[in-house]
Amino acid sequence: MSDSPTVRPIRRHVILGVVGLTALLGACSGDNDVARLTNDPIPLEDLQNDDAIGSDVDIDFTTFDGSTSNFAAYAGTPLVVNFFSRACAPCVTEMPEFEAVFQAFDGDVAFVGISTDARFDDAELIVEQTGVNYDLGWDPNADVFERFGGFAMPTTVFVDAAGVVRETWSGVLTATKLTAKIEDIAR
Repeated sequence: MSDSPTVRPIRRHVILGVVGLTALLGACSGDNDVARLTNDPIPLEDLQNDDAIGSDVDIDFTTFDGSTSNFAAYAGTPLVVNFFSRACAPCVTEMPEFEAVFQAFDGDVAFVGISTDARFDDAELIVEQTGVNYDLGWDPNADVFERFGGFAMPTTVFVDAAGVVRETWSGVLTATKLTAKIEDIAR
């Protein structure tokens, strides 16, 4: 007796389901390298990109008013460059803390916030919502972000007074941690 046309698709779905379930259970077992590699969290310090460390900051950027500036213009003063985006909730969270630290240093440290938003309206909106008053730039193609070795948002770059990148940090910074990092580069 031959299978009817409706039995074949059912049998095919059952076989595919069993194969898929077997693959899923095999991947979830702890007996293979893939499972072991994904069970342990990666330490945050392993996620930091050190490519830009030691490089100078002779990099042009577009300011919020549309003119061109260069990070080398801040030489003589420690510099904090913070990349942000409206779509990045952690960026929005840390920006008011960056403003508070900027105010606390009272001109002894320069801050530049660089938006990587594709739309300038989004960049302006996030600045308005967070109340930051330090210098601002716009990097819609993330060219400047990439030059500094950025790979995740938020990213903050710490530059010493000689204009040399000392650290690139990806992740949220509290006011306390930001202040400590600034004090490290100001030495």
